[in-house]
Amino acid sequence: MSRNARVRIKGLYGLPKMRTPVTPLVIDAVAAFFKRHNGRALALTGAGVSVPSGIPDYRGTNGTYRVHGSYRPILHHELVTQHESRQRYWARSFFGIRPAFKAEPNEIHYSFAKLEAMGYLAGLITQNVDGLHTRAGSRHVLELHGTLKSVRCLGCGHEESRDTFQHRLEELNPGWVEFSNALAHSSEKPVRRPDGDIDLPSNLRYEDFVYPTCERCHAGHFMPTVVFFGGNVDDAVRTRSHEMVEAADALFVCGTSLSTFSAYRLVRQAREKGKDVLIANFGETRGDGDASAKLEAPAEELLPPVVESLEHGSSDSSLLVP
Repeated sequence: MSRNARVRIKGLYGLPKMRTPVTPLVIDAVAAFFKRHNGRALALTGAGVSVPSGIPDYRGTNGTYRVHGSYRPILHHELVTQHESRQRYWARSFFGIRPAFKAEPNEIHYSFAKLEAMGYLAGLITQNVDGLHTRAGSRHVLELHGTLKSVRCLGCGHEESRDTFQHRLEELNPGWVEFSNALAHSSEKPVRRPDGDIDLPSNLRYEDFVYPTCERCHAGHFMPTVVFFGGNVDDAVRTRSHEMVEAADALFVCGTSLSTFSAYRLVRQAREKGKDVLIANFGETRGDGDASAKLEAPAEELLPPVVESLEHGSSDSSLLVP
């Protein structure tokens, strides 16, 4: 079996069969969940939280895997070992990273920040690499799959900001800078993919793209400080994620199908410890069978009125009790 065949990339789960109406009763029930756990609830979020900010996802209703079935992301071992794969990745990211960095937090991110500020949320673990939870004001955030904001040398471990690295790419590829400027003023926009990726026009060739080596060790190649498909969560991050679940009384899962095992195992840990697990996701998730309750509703419709309900102090604490 090839190494590629051992990496399960897609992990698509079912689209929603029904929609949970976001009624006053449902809003009060979710508010009661947070009140009942008295500041010891932990949030676990995924790509669905950032879709309203214009960041594409992989597995949602209009996700890249569903709409573009032939799309295949670069795998961890390809980026680490293959020059051609690094050219492909950095060429696509050269165009895609700026739009990704321009994304702004949406009302879901701000709702989580308010829940923490009001004392209803102990912390938040996110699978997203966009940094929008922190920008919205959440303070206790663990980025399970890393961040796009920096890059790391595979040789010596030296890190630098993605913005600095972008300037180095621009210096090495002046022709691509010219094309990027022309593209910015064109009515035809490339198709954006998740995680700062973008479809390149057919007249551009990956093999023409130049990427730099490390300025410290003068030999190592860089990769973003994110977990690619087929890669592993950093040991310290994995340990911290389990500690956060252990310390919490409940887990609120939002905007994720839990397809990646690094996230799903946290849900499984919570249920094995007898903790209350509430899932709010518009579509089937890997953890539906582990949930105390499941709401088939988009987070942007659910979270803001829940926060408003908590601000006004009204909820029925008998609802959504496992």
